[in-house]
Amino acid sequence: MTQTREVPSRDEIDENFKWDLSPLYNGTDPWEKEFREIGEVYPHLGSFKGKLSGSNKVIAEYIRLSDELSRKLERLYTWAHLKHDEDLNEAVYRSIHDRVINLMVKIETETAFFVPEILALPEDRIESLLKDPELEFARVPLRSIIRTREHFLSEKEERLLAMAEDVLEASSKTYKMLNDADLRFPSVTDGEGNVVEISHGRFVSLMLDPDREVRKRAMEGYYSPYRSFRNTFTTTLEGELKNRAFHTRARNYRSALEASLDSDEVTVELYNSLIDAVHGALPDFHRYVELRKRALGTDDIHMYDVYVPLVREFERKVPFEEAKELVLNALCPLGEDVLSIVREGLSSRWIDVLESRGKRSGAYSSGCYDSPPYILMNYDGNIREVFTLAHEMGHSVHSYLSNRHQPHITADYRIFVAEVASTVNEIMLLHHLMDIWRSEEEQAYLVNHYLESFKGTVFRQTMFAEFEKWVQAIVEEGVPLTPDLLCEQYGKLNGEYFGPEMVIDSPIELEWARIPHFYYDFYVYKYATSFCAANAIATRILEGDASQLERYLSLLGSGCSKPPVDLLAEAGVDLRTVDPITEALKVFGDLVTRMDRFI
Repeated sequence: MTQTREVPSRDEIDENFKWDLSPLYNGTDPWEKEFREIGEVYPHLGSFKGKLSGSNKVIAEYIRLSDELSRKLERLYTWAHLKHDEDLNEAVYRSIHDRVINLMVKIETETAFFVPEILALPEDRIESLLKDPELEFARVPLRSIIRTREHFLSEKEERLLAMAEDVLEASSKTYKMLNDADLRFPSVTDGEGNVVEISHGRFVSLMLDPDREVRKRAMEGYYSPYRSFRNTFTTTLEGELKNRAFHTRARNYRSALEASLDSDEVTVELYNSLIDAVHGALPDFHRYVELRKRALGTDDIHMYDVYVPLVREFERKVPFEEAKELVLNALCPLGEDVLSIVREGLSSRWIDVLESRGKRSGAYSSGCYDSPPYILMNYDGNIREVFTLAHEMGHSVHSYLSNRHQPHITADYRIFVAEVASTVNEIMLLHHLMDIWRSEEEQAYLVNHYLESFKGTVFRQTMFAEFEKWVQAIVEEGVPLTPDLLCEQYGKLNGEYFGPEMVIDSPIELEWARIPHFYYDFYVYKYATSFCAANAIATRILEGDASQLERYLSLLGSGCSKPPVDLLAEAGVDLRTVDPITEALKVFGDLVTRMDRFI
């Protein structure tokens, strides 16, 4: 007898599987109260306009007040976006989310005078700011302003940019609502005869189905609405890329790529060297694809064959309680300080666990200085989701330690280092499972999972980075985007990366339309660099290198107190050279050889 598995509504989910947001606000009333208070306070910042040249004491007073307001505003925003992500169709929280975004734009507009007034000071006075003990607490933001002074504009121009921010985000917001709230997918019959409504959360599970026809139908079904809305998705992506191009020109950068990397003090050469290094390792990746084809015993290999485990006999569903224990045990090498944070997170309802209708897809860790580092998941019991739990808990531990050891003004670590802790956790979990799951089938599955991690985090994310670099460049050249142009280039890149054995099915040419990270301003390459850095750090910790563990924990507590590349170098991984990337790619090649013995 077949069963129909529909996505449940949020009120059908047990409270124990929902996050507890009461440490932020107990409902809309206290949120509204603080919203009104901030609305009354922030105009006071405008009273400093024209006065910053007076003394460093005045500058210090302004920065302290601005930081205090920013801290309260982050609290408001965090609650609003978490409630909004519970159900993107819920109008009340969509309104609250939009209102706080509008308030942030107003405050940014009101305070647009600050940077131009600082940069209008005499040169010797500007340089003295970094040496004044009165301003030591603000050394990091002041250094950033001074370092990038040529990219700031006049007060009037900065104000106009701030006023336009909400309008310029329209494409990104439209994409999010279309992709996560309005898009509807067909149902397919799985290998057990159940009728399953396709969703973002269920798509990967369907791609793991041992029945090849199920995978094929699922891929075709999943991408069918993207094909129907391909023109709309092209327009939203083009709007986002034009937004970046506008800011690039306004701020006097040579390219949007350079502008994005500059915020992390990362060079374009580093970005390009990642792509070049991965291209150099593509023969090993093609060897992996050939191995996968042989393992599946098929005459050809398609894009719907790239997720299914190579060891079909090994299947395991992991209840969430078991997943929590596995993650805790896996992280023992990181020490009691980390374990105590993880225990708190797992027992205090930091995590919104299960998928529900209208809930934001995927997974993330998010919070603010005055809240727990919450985790959103769409847990379905697959082993991959256990790794997702470990991954997001890495982010949360990173946030927890940065907030503990840094003042608010330097607690928010840069995205460039953000994926290191999450990936270290995944590697720790992998090695733990290799220790306790000892059968040949289990070992083969785990080696395959490690290969899959490389595939998804290094090879695929680098392919995404190459696509993003290409599409941004042609928009900056004035080339109009069309669905055919995007599909052609995306299919071509898939062919280059996956190699001659792979059949590039037409649905995959539309994958660009579903990747939310293309709206995150050159985010994806950081997954690959972070994975390579994490590989080096985790390997040394697992080998018992106590000094490496100490350096790693110091990194997690450093926030943005130093440039991210410098922080990683102090932690023992220098990404200013290509060595960490090539070392990690060598591990991938060795894993392919090891996996070959299981096939």
